[in-house]
Amino acid sequence: MRRQFSLPSKFMVASLLLLIATVPFAADSMALSAEDDLTAEQVIARHLDSIGSAEARAAITSRVILGTALAAARIGGSGQAEGQVVLASRGNNSLVGMAFSVPNYPHEKMGYDGKKLTVAELTPGTRSELGKFFMAHEMPFREGLLGGALSTAWPLLDMTSRKAVLKYEGTRKLQGHKMYVLRYETKNDSGLKTRLYFDAETFRHIRTEYEHRIIQQMADAPGVTQKQGDSITKLVEEFSDFKPVDGLTLPHSYKLQLSLEMLGRRILQDWTLTLSQFVANRTLDDKEFDVVSK
Repeated sequence: MRRQFSLPSKFMVASLLLLIATVPFAADSMALSAEDDLTAEQVIARHLDSIGSAEARAAITSRVILGTALAAARIGGSGQAEGQVVLASRGNNSLVGMAFSVPNYPHEKMGYDGKKLTVAELTPGTRSELGKFFMAHEMPFREGLLGGALSTAWPLLDMTSRKAVLKYEGTRKLQGHKMYVLRYETKNDSGLKTRLYFDAETFRHIRTEYEHRIIQQMADAPGVTQKQGDSITKLVEEFSDFKPVDGLTLPHSYKLQLSLEMLGRRILQDWTLTLSQFVANRTLDDKEFDVVSK
């Protein structure tokens, strides 16, 4: 049953408040195809054009976005809750915060201040599954990938400042739409394989997939059959409902989906964010992106 909650005043980073008055995404069963003769550089250039002119992109140095959030547990739990979300970015710094008036699930708060990632606990010593994912894999924050073009940290805005490599992997169809696929490779990725998907007609960034696989093996024990298989952790970002804002074209719908599959345990959770208020070029201090030492 859905409930509508107001944002608890204690949730928002105080200075940010002053700044402004069911089913997993299905992929067609089609392998990657290199049918189009494009380079990663060409895809990136056309993607940047899809956002806006170079002048319009350069004019935005920080961004705060507000909206509503719907969290849902699909597998390994049940239920959903409605709340509010704030996304903030400045340069390579970024923050994601969601608030829910649910006692055992009050919030999701993660921030990267350009040097370190902080993830708030739900209760002392306890983090959410999403929080634990980022504690184990900070690369999406460190590289500025999380949030896609919604964030000023989006690495495709200035790949010259990054040590990452983007490799073109051809095309793929997702839900009947042709996509160009780039693989994002960087050192210290903690084994996270990352692919970016761009609409073949508009070159808008539609989807990012992060996947981590390890082989799990159950130790021999009397009366227990040995089992072995991949343990798969996957985070998917989806972007849609593109609209003009501040001279740019940005998504106003943003979905995160986390799935875990391991021996004896499966989890599927998602967060659907509907973004309604965009505020550009407000002053943000590094301290705003530390969600723990408040």
